[in-house]
Amino acid sequence: MTALLERPTMEVTRVPMRSHFTEWVLGIVGAVGAAIGAYMYFAPTDWFLGGLVEGWYLAMFIGAGLLLTSAFGIFARKEYVEDRHWTARVTVPAVLALVALGGAIAFALIWIL
Repeated sequence: MTALLERPTMEVTRVPMRSHFTEWVLGIVGAVGAAIGAYMYFAPTDWFLGGLVEGWYLAMFIGAGLLLTSAFGIFARKEYVEDRHWTARVTVPAVLALVALGGAIAFALIWIL
């Protein structure tokens, strides 16, 4: 008779990789919004939508900053749940989310003042 000897092992359960569709959509819409805001900032006033040029670029920058904040924040959270500690792929999107939020707040203060 033979006996199978098993070594004790520690099993680490991992969260399955989730789709990053939401972050991609929010990030692309935020980047397009920032590009439209940059174009509206440099657009001439005799353009057929010249009336929108005066203050809408600030609103576009604020909206783009908030969209990018949510995209990077969701991505950082998903990576943190998967890695279970702060790694480079968690820290970089978290810092980018904070930078985007700071930009949105800065443009909101410019718009208010």
